[in-house]
Amino acid sequence: MRDKFPWYFLETKDVDAAWSEGILTTDANVLLDLYRYNKETREALLAALESFKGKFWISHQTSKEFIKNRRTVIVDMANDFDKAQKPVADLEKEIQAATKAIRACRVIPKELCESLEKEALEACKKISEGINKERTDSPDFEKTDEVIERLERTLGGSIGNQPDDIDDHLKEAERRKANKVPPGYMDGDKDGWGFAGDYLMWKQILSHCSEVKSPMILVTSETKEDWWEKKSGKTLNPRLELLQEAFEETGQKMLIYHTDHFLKLHQDRSGQPANESVLEEIREYSLAREPAVSVVQQAAHADTVSNTGLLRISISRPVRNFTGSGRFSPEMFSSPQVIAKLVECPESAPDVTIRANTGTTFDFNVHVHSGERGRELPVGEYLVEYAASCNATNAE
Repeated sequence: MRDKFPWYFLETKDVDAAWSEGILTTDANVLLDLYRYNKETREALLAALESFKGKFWISHQTSKEFIKNRRTVIVDMANDFDKAQKPVADLEKEIQAATKAIRACRVIPKELCESLEKEALEACKKISEGINKERTDSPDFEKTDEVIERLERTLGGSIGNQPDDIDDHLKEAERRKANKVPPGYMDGDKDGWGFAGDYLMWKQILSHCSEVKSPMILVTSETKEDWWEKKSGKTLNPRLELLQEAFEETGQKMLIYHTDHFLKLHQDRSGQPANESVLEEIREYSLAREPAVSVVQQAAHADTVSNTGLLRISISRPVRNFTGSGRFSPEMFSSPQVIAKLVECPESAPDVTIRANTGTTFDFNVHVHSGERGRELPVGEYLVEYAASCNATNAE
């Protein structure tokens, strides 16, 4: 069996060869997360990357996405200090309102109310001062960017070039998305060619692996099912299609790790004690990327030329946008036109934009975006009405 499926069976010697002789590469978010982590976690991951100096390489797509999103991430993280201060200010107002209400109850001694208000407000002040200290101590990456400096030294110019046949790759990315071939088909809600990013990175990694004839370690922050096999909410292993494609195209075995797993293995192999606080922070960021969406479909009418019904889409955490998917059963004659309308949402939701699309005869996606800059879609249920139709004469 091992000779028939060599890409599936990893022996200790394969893992050792990848870590000692192979090439390390990452996706863009692994690098962008260096700005998001606290100092201890940032230092731990940078040190792990630096240990691969001379064997660290990133694709053109990874570097392009890193440069495109770097300043946005830096600004977002700086704004987080203001976001952290707001609930403290809100809490102070609630404390003052609560103590005023208690004071109105004449049976409660005035001294008790004053003591409650003083201690609670002092606690808020302490938290606020702590947030401001963290702001002061936080690096100003706009002025001095240690992340960029250390990455440049470690990479030493080992960054891939954009392929000459990029248009062909974009067409292939579109085909793979329509047929749900990993990776990247779950990024269909990204604007323009954004959905193609994962595939372009993957293709460039395979090309480099073939060129250098060396095993590779890919570290990714991705958690979605177009990268990982999942069962009952647990991540089992990388998608087998990816491991097979990598081996068949390059003749090399590829190791694919989540960021926290990579860092844990690096600590183990370096003889370092596991730093659980660092690993936990990375896991928290990974969890934040987990899909927050669940969908229940209620079909009102379904045949091979038209479909109508409702999608009840629930989100478990505030997000700027989300995607819900539905299925056509029976399959339609041809890829249909789909329209969608939001009919119910949480009262506190901002204005939204909604669109639907499909490239298949068996499923479709509905994309919901916050229409107000800086406001997220709140937790709750979003009821979407959909209608799909195609021309029966298009049947083959």
